[in-house]
Amino acid sequence: MKWNRRLSVGFLSIAVFSNIAIATECKSANECIALIPEVEGKAWGPGKVDYAVRDKLKSFGRDALLQLAKLTGEDDPNRRAVADSLIAKIRDLNEDDFVIIHKVIQNNIELDGDGGWSYGALGYVGGDKAGKYLVSELKRVQSASNQIGTAFSRLGVEGIPYLIEGLRCFESCGEKDFWGFNEVFRNYQKRTKVTDDVSARRLFQVASNEKVDLKARTTAMSVIGYITENPQIAKKIYQYADENNEFSASVLISLQNMKSPLGAGLLVKRLSREKDEYSTFNSNLMVFRDLSEMGQAANSVGGDVMAYLNSESWEDRIHSAVTLGYIGYNQAVPELLKLVSNEVDWQQAYAAIKALHLLAENSTVPHIEKVANTHWYKPLREYAQKVVASIKANKDHKSKYHPNNFAFDFLDYQQLREENHTCDKTDYAMVSETVEAKQYGGREKKLESFQYKNPMCSSDEYGDYYKDYCTSPKSFVIPSLAVKFGEKWLTGDNRGEWGGELIVFEDGKATKTLLNENIEDVYVIDEYAYVITGLAHLSSNNGLIYRLELTDTGYYIEPFYRLPGAPRTSWKISNDSVLINTVSGAVIFNPDIGLSMASCK
Repeated sequence: MKWNRRLSVGFLSIAVFSNIAIATECKSANECIALIPEVEGKAWGPGKVDYAVRDKLKSFGRDALLQLAKLTGEDDPNRRAVADSLIAKIRDLNEDDFVIIHKVIQNNIELDGDGGWSYGALGYVGGDKAGKYLVSELKRVQSASNQIGTAFSRLGVEGIPYLIEGLRCFESCGEKDFWGFNEVFRNYQKRTKVTDDVSARRLFQVASNEKVDLKARTTAMSVIGYITENPQIAKKIYQYADENNEFSASVLISLQNMKSPLGAGLLVKRLSREKDEYSTFNSNLMVFRDLSEMGQAANSVGGDVMAYLNSESWEDRIHSAVTLGYIGYNQAVPELLKLVSNEVDWQQAYAAIKALHLLAENSTVPHIEKVANTHWYKPLREYAQKVVASIKANKDHKSKYHPNNFAFDFLDYQQLREENHTCDKTDYAMVSETVEAKQYGGREKKLESFQYKNPMCSSDEYGDYYKDYCTSPKSFVIPSLAVKFGEKWLTGDNRGEWGGELIVFEDGKATKTLLNENIEDVYVIDEYAYVITGLAHLSSNNGLIYRLELTDTGYYIEPFYRLPGAPRTSWKISNDSVLINTVSGAVIFNPDIGLSMASCK
C-alpha cells in the first residue's frame, strides 16, 4: 500500500512538472496557441488543452485576443473551442473590441451552429453595439440559458435599457421573440442582485403602451418584479391588472418576485377544492409553494391557507400545513397540533412538525416529543427528535438546499426514508392467493381477456388532445393484475410516469373507473379491497393505500393509509396482513392495526 501511494505521488509530481514545463516553453500567445492540440471529432465544452497552457494564455488577457480570434476560424473544432472559451474570460476588453468578438461569434455560428462562449465576452466589452447585438441575438436564439445570459449578468444595470428597447416592438413581433427576456431578468434578481426602480417604471411604460405588441407588453410586465420591490410600483401594476385582466398572470409573476402582499392575495384566489381526475398536475401544490416562497409577505392570507387543513385532499392538508409555517402564521398553531400525531398519514404529521419548527413555537415541544417516542414510522420519529433539539436550542429551520431550489425544501418530506430496508420472502413467507381470486399479467402471460380502452380517452378534453393515440390500438390497456371482489373483477395497471388506474370489469368489459393512480396490487381482506398505489419519478416519491367498499349505492373508495414511499413489491403474509416494500422502507399493513415497520434481515 505504501509503495502504491509513493508511486501515485510520484506520477502526480511528474504530471505537474510536465505541465509547468510545457507552459514555460511558450513565452508568447502564438507559441502557446501552437500547443493547443487538434482532436478528431466534435469538441465538447471548452475543448482540450493542458491546464498550464490554458492558464498561460489566460494570463495574456486582451493581448492574446487577436491571435485567439483568428483561431476560431480554423477547421479543427477543438482548437476553436479552446480559443472561444478563453476569449470569453478576457476581462480587460472594451468597446473597441466589439468588431473582433462579433466576428468570433459569427465564426462559431457558421462552423458550430451557435454563438458559443464568446457571447459572454460582450459583457466585458459593453457599450451600445454590444447591448443592441445581444438583444437581437436573444430574440433570435429565444433563450438566455447560455452565454447570452452570462453577458447580460456581466453588463448588470448597463444592459437593462437595451432589453427595454428590445421590448418596444410595434409590429412583426414573433410570439417566441421574448422567451429569453424572463431568463435574463431572473438572472438579474438571482445572480447579480440588481435593483433599479427607474428601469422598473420604464418597463411599466412599455407594458401599458397599447401601441406595443401584446406579448411584448405582458413580458415587460412580468419582469418588473425581478428588479424592484418598491411597494408603490407593486400597487401600480396591481391596479393595472385589476382593470386589464389579460395582464393578471404577468402581474402576479412580478408581485410574487417582489414578495408583495398584493401578490399573495392574487395567488390564494387560485386555490381550488376541485380536482381533475385525469390530470397528474396539482395546481394547488404550485400555489402553496409560491405562497411559501413569499414568506412573511404572504402572512395576510394565512386564514385562507388554514382552511385547507381540513381539505378532502390529503396533499392539500400537507401543503397548507407547511405553508403556514413558511408564511409565519402563528394563529394556526392549535390546528397544526391536531395533525402532529397523525398515524394514518405520516406526511401530514411531518408537515405540521416542520411548520411548528418554522414558527419556533417552544410550547409545542411536548407534542412533538410524543411523536419522537411513539410514531410507527422510524424516520419520522428521528426527524421529530431533531426538531425538538433544534427548538430547545432556539435554532431556526435550516434548509439543506440552495435558496434558488426552494421547491426541494418545500417538498423535502418526500426524501424522508429508511435506507436499505427491503424484505424478501425469507423474512416473511408469502401466503398464496388462488387464480380464482387473483391473476397477474406479465411478459409470458398477458391478461388480454381483461383489456380495456384507456379511460383518459373518454374525457372530452384529453381524448381530443391525444386523438391519434386514442384512435390507435395502443390505447387499449392490458392490465397487470385482476382481482375478484364480490361478484366482479377489479383490474389494475401501473404504467409508471404514464399513469395507471383501477377498473371495474364485468361481462367482458370495463364498466367503471374507480381510481386514476399507479396500481401496484390489490388485496381483498374481509369485506374491503385494499389498493396499493404510488409512483417514484424524478424527485417525487409517494405511496397510498386506498380502501374500497361495495355499498348499497355502489363503490366507495377513499385514502386509508400513507405509505413511506412508492410501493415496489408486496405480498400477503397472513389472511389479514400484507408486507409492502416501498422506496422508503418496508412495512406491514394490517387493516385493524394500521402500518408498522417490517423486520428485514
